[in-house]
Amino acid sequence: MVALVFLRGSVNFQHFVLSMLALAARLATVKTQMSCITQDYYLPSNQQVFNITSPNYPGAYRPGTNCRFRLIAPYAHVVVLNCIFDVYPNACGTEYFYISRDGDLDFREGETYCTNTNIVRNSYFRPMTVGYYSSSPSTNQQGRFFCQAYAQRQPCNCGWTTQTRITNGQEATKHEYPSMVALRDIGSSQQIFCGGSIVSNRHIMTAAHCINVQPDARRIIAYVGDHDLSSNTESIFAVQHRIQQIIIHPNYASTANGVVNDLALLITIARIEWSRGVGPICLPLLQSSDLFTYRTVDVTGWGTTSFAGPKSNTLQKVELMTVENSACETQFNTTITAAHICTHDYRGLGQDSCQYDSGGPVILRQQQQLSQPSRMYALGVISYGGTCGSRYAVGVNTRITSYLRWIWNYLQNVGGVCVP
Repeated sequence: MVALVFLRGSVNFQHFVLSMLALAARLATVKTQMSCITQDYYLPSNQQVFNITSPNYPGAYRPGTNCRFRLIAPYAHVVVLNCIFDVYPNACGTEYFYISRDGDLDFREGETYCTNTNIVRNSYFRPMTVGYYSSSPSTNQQGRFFCQAYAQRQPCNCGWTTQTRITNGQEATKHEYPSMVALRDIGSSQQIFCGGSIVSNRHIMTAAHCINVQPDARRIIAYVGDHDLSSNTESIFAVQHRIQQIIIHPNYASTANGVVNDLALLITIARIEWSRGVGPICLPLLQSSDLFTYRTVDVTGWGTTSFAGPKSNTLQKVELMTVENSACETQFNTTITAAHICTHDYRGLGQDSCQYDSGGPVILRQQQQLSQPSRMYALGVISYGGTCGSRYAVGVNTRITSYLRWIWNYLQNVGGVCVP
């Protein structure tokens, strides 16, 4: 009541208050228009075309606004996108159009445009994100865009990598081994206890003796798409998966005479989504009779970098050679069967798998055709060895070709398994 009387008694002040209220209303309007909620488009598998336009299209979007649109293709499909970005001249610095073929909402490792552009792109896998950002305070710099998108079936794939070569004994390049998995016990202070590899969109392959460390599936977390375990922001592909079920080979045994049938499968609760940094390793299904002797292979892991030394935060890699199993028999004086595959530090560099690398894959890079990139195949699962870091050391691994029927029995009814 006092304020009302005061306003009536002062016309100038009344005008001032009304103008301030109008300004506040405009500011509130601008604030609500600064950005829009990310809009999701789930594309059907019948190649139906969806139109995505900027706000106010065919007019220009408001200056000082931004918006993101996430396109999601069905399983085993990619997004095909065709966009026209129309912007006033000399707009670089205020008007931007973004595309992430990875579907990243923050457009990390994405594409940026600030001039008139016609863009045709395929997503790498299921998701793709587009968006615009305007920081212009005036109507002199404006833009608009029109996009069409549809889903296209993606050929089955496995064993991809962002790198084509390996340098022995160095830190692996980010996303170089998309199938690698780090296993952690959430009830332990240790960062990881074993490695593993993705073999389907629900299955992770590891060593059976790793499950002795933690036999409770509810306490295991599988890190996929990761590289530096000490960072939460280093990889745009990093995802944590909880485990629903553990399947240990029924004939697994560990005695003084050796370890046999050292193989297990972990079934994730949620489906593992493919990306450039996450994908299945190939199984040598068409090469089951090959002994793979005297082949150079990669061994990777986050295990210790020396015997009883500290574990590595970043994924490490070494190059070894597969040799005849007699080399392991001589070294360890244990029972080595045809279901083992032996690896050797053939260059005497003192590099081998070490503690906490167990369960990780023995990887063969192989090119099926000259016109195609090489793929990564799982020849083995790391089982045991001697004192890591010793020159010319040998290691014992579970031979995958001896267990293809057992593995396939669990994988055949799920998606994401290829026979390259």
